[in-house]
Amino acid sequence: MRSNGKFGWLVVPVAALGLLVVGRAQSPPGGDKVVPATRVVPAPERLPKLRDGAKLAESAQPIFFSASRALEWLKLTNKPDGRFVYGFQPALRVQLEGDNFLSQAGATFALARAARYYRDRRGTTIASQAALRLLLETVVDPQDKTLRHPFLPATMVNRLSAGGALVSAIHELDSARDYKDLLDQADQLCNYLRRQQRADGSLFVQAGDKLLKTGSDDHDAKHAGWALQGIIRSQRLRPADWKLDALRKARAFYSMQWQRGKSLTLACSHTPAYAEAFLATREAAFKDAVFAMNDWLVELQFREDFDSARKHWTGGFPRPQTDGKLTGPPDISSAHAAESLAEACRVARAAGDLPRLQRFERAFLLNMQFLLSLQYTAARTQHFVPSFRPSVLGAFHASNQDGNLRIDYTQPALAGMVQYLDKVIE
Repeated sequence: MRSNGKFGWLVVPVAALGLLVVGRAQSPPGGDKVVPATRVVPAPERLPKLRDGAKLAESAQPIFFSASRALEWLKLTNKPDGRFVYGFQPALRVQLEGDNFLSQAGATFALARAARYYRDRRGTTIASQAALRLLLETVVDPQDKTLRHPFLPATMVNRLSAGGALVSAIHELDSARDYKDLLDQADQLCNYLRRQQRADGSLFVQAGDKLLKTGSDDHDAKHAGWALQGIIRSQRLRPADWKLDALRKARAFYSMQWQRGKSLTLACSHTPAYAEAFLATREAAFKDAVFAMNDWLVELQFREDFDSARKHWTGGFPRPQTDGKLTGPPDISSAHAAESLAEACRVARAAGDLPRLQRFERAFLLNMQFLLSLQYTAARTQHFVPSFRPSVLGAFHASNQDGNLRIDYTQPALAGMVQYLDKVIE
């Protein structure tokens, strides 16, 4: 695959660091001696020390190096226009259709998180450019200048998940606190999300006098979960009482919905939001919601003794269907469970619940065994010609029977792995 083909190599301009000050000192009174000009050379900027995965516990090392490969792949897929290549079929070298705002924002979020953890400046630069590119696809509401949302019609892009994912990406950037304009635009996105919350705590986009629903409670809850993640992650740099209140109201509504019909999709999309809310407030209601959802999640996991003929399922989770039912062999959707379990570990550790911390961590590590079987590594790319291998190395593919790649396959796996490395074991 040519470097200027499907992926395109991103060329990041580097500003000159040197400053040459040329001047002539005035002669001292009564004298004719001239002081020569001096060249002022700034002290070299100290580069952050890179992380050494070999110093981690043996169980964490495969996760460290797997996440590092995924980070490199995401950087490679970013195009000069700031967007990521959505996906392609390695067997045919054909790009996949279906690109969307949420996938782009999710990839930006995962890249920003990983670049911050690995102290990867180029990764942070690419994630920053990707976030700016996505902001160009948003617009200030003409009726209220404090609101911002994607400019595509609400019937074409879900503004809850799209806006929430972009807010998460912006606040995950290592340099976010230094850019007021960027945070101001993220606040406008948050303000729009706030307006979509109903009195009962649920979140739906309102178009005119009607609420836009997908027809699936699971899908609606997933979009709301992304919105809540964005709101609570913005609390760290832009705290506001309404953000915590929005999380409280949403937790009450969606916890009841989950109790009526337990859903893997709801659990995985809402756990990160409630985990952040608990760590910010220490309110037991958020902790209880995380524990209830992830205790149930652990019970769904395929264990070693499940079926001797299906050992390759071990660590995965059943696939959620459009009607919310769980069925079939595990696939890359199990990465969402990994992200949820990593967040549950954070809550259990903060709450001092050692038995739960151990249970969630065991389930997370078992899930990693399954997910790592879906990543293209050096050994699993030997059947490709050498020039093509970098195009797939580090990416996660759909399943044990499907080698197609998409950025939203790699995004939850990378986000969950880095969260575990950064917030659980360190």
